[in-house]
Amino acid sequence: MKRAIVIILLVFLSCTFTRGQKYVNPSYRFYANPGFVNISEISYGEGLIVSDLDVTNPNRYLGLTNVFGYQANRNFFGGVGLGYFHYDKGDLIPFYLEYKYSVYLKLLTPYFFADGGMIISPVNFKDETKIFINPGIGISRYFSPKIEGTLSAGFSIQSRSTITSIGLINIKLGIIYRKNPYRMLKAKNNKYYY
Repeated sequence: MKRAIVIILLVFLSCTFTRGQKYVNPSYRFYANPGFVNISEISYGEGLIVSDLDVTNPNRYLGLTNVFGYQANRNFFGGVGLGYFHYDKGDLIPFYLEYKYSVYLKLLTPYFFADGGMIISPVNFKDETKIFINPGIGISRYFSPKIEGTLSAGFSIQSRSTITSIGLINIKLGIIYRKNPYRMLKAKNNKYYY
């Protein structure tokens, strides 16, 4: 009987001690401060829907983009982007606005984004310049308080008119640099909370 009581007591005490330890992974304790943010991404797009075959490469592209913006609060980000898309039939320059809504979880930060703007053709501005929208979802993970890595996927629709349009699925891999580092959330009793 004494042996059973001692075992139960040891199990109870070990559970109490392990519960009192700090969590090793601190990612859930951080969230983004308001401040300036720079996002550099490499992207790849694969064409799905083509309504006009005489457009600049409806099949695929490879691109580099950079977005400079402002983290308004914990969840909302907005910025202006500029980049370079290389198509088989020519090169285009995207100039756009990006909006992002992030949800902070323990290990990853899922987010929704929406890009929209112009894709400019430096060779044939009048005939090949298009407008585009690109909604999508992604995840990010911080490497340090100022640097995050991102992976996202979206569906881009590029159009010159109602007759000519291209639909592409794109994947982006990027790095986010924050001027203001992440901040920890603390309760009044000095315990971390989310």
